[in-house]
Amino acid sequence: MATGSKANERRRQHRTTLIGSALITPGGKADRALTAVLDNVNRVGAGLHAKVSLGIGETVTVSLAFLDQQGSEQQEKLKGMVAWVKPWEKGFLIGVVWDQIVTKEKNRYLDAYLDETLRETA
Repeated sequence: MATGSKANERRRQHRTTLIGSALITPGGKADRALTAVLDNVNRVGAGLHAKVSLGIGETVTVSLAFLDQQGSEQQEKLKGMVAWVKPWEKGFLIGVVWDQIVTKEKNRYLDAYLDETLRETA
């Protein structure tokens, strides 16, 4: 998929507020993992903030921990690429585009959360 069409697909997806802990591992290098906070998410990516910057285009694995609609803790691990980075008063805002769209088969908990949240806002 061309970069332009990925950007258009991302913009068509409604962002859902989901605040939770995240661990970002650049390029699969566990020794460089950094903590972040998830701000919002959709089926094609997420917005996070962290104290450390990452490089645009850098591949990452994002491990998310969040409470689902029933208040139970869930975890998901998604691979993606850093799409943008912006300075922020407490560090950096980071946009990540997932390598694969979130689906029920691959990301059961996050998919269920998105389905329920999007149903409530429709």
